[in-house]
Amino acid sequence: MANYIYSLFGLQEQIDRSINLMREYEPPEGYYLCFSGGKDSAVLYDLAIKSGVKFDAHHNNTTVEPPQLMKFIREKYPEVINERAPITMAKLIVKKVIPPLRTARYCCYYLKERGGKNRVKLTGVRAQESTKRAKRKVFEENSRKQGDYFLHAIHHWSENDVWQYIYDNNLPYCSLYDMGRRRVGCVLCPFQNGKQVELDMRDFPAIVDYYRRACIKSFEVNREKLSYFNSGEELFNWWISRLKKPEIAKDCNSIPLFSEDDGFIL
Repeated sequence: MANYIYSLFGLQEQIDRSINLMREYEPPEGYYLCFSGGKDSAVLYDLAIKSGVKFDAHHNNTTVEPPQLMKFIREKYPEVINERAPITMAKLIVKKVIPPLRTARYCCYYLKERGGKNRVKLTGVRAQESTKRAKRKVFEENSRKQGDYFLHAIHHWSENDVWQYIYDNNLPYCSLYDMGRRRVGCVLCPFQNGKQVELDMRDFPAIVDYYRRACIKSFEVNREKLSYFNSGEELFNWWISRLKKPEIAKDCNSIPLFSEDDGFIL
């Protein structure tokens, strides 16, 4: 079991609140449950079952997720619908010129935040994860896709609450958590800290090389826009350095890499 500390108060109250939220906002057609395979979505899935609400669960495959995670979902949650991305991460990088950064995280829009059009999406977003997520409303409309809504049913849960619930209910969880990881999403996600990036580079060399080759291809196709660099390999190393140290990413703001057609501007 991954390391965690038991919450001292109120887990049952947290559970009751989440179940009541699911019942309160349940749409006639049921929820579109966003399932990542991580610990939060495992708890969300179990709570949805216990609440008795109607839902169908979907995993949006980004093409750069750890093999252990994909195997875990297939074996432990075979009923979750695997939604293949309409474009691979490699092709998306070529389209967008450089790999995603914290300041230009276009990948989520194209690869993760799709499906469930005009539906209420049930998510495992929690306030504790970031300042930005803490400001989100429990029930809200998607600001980028009118007609889509989110219910963040475990928004009020702490990480300790999540692990205690998993332990108490004997829920399966991905083995990556026992390998020193706090998140199990996309390999080399720009939201990871430097330690997690180092772990990804050590544990997933094939996917790291996939990114490297995408950078080389992008340099070949977008050479004029990437005149700042001498090669695709240099572009890749520049990107990795910013994943390891996000605070130095600002020096790329003068490079006109993105158009305004979809709102993603570096």
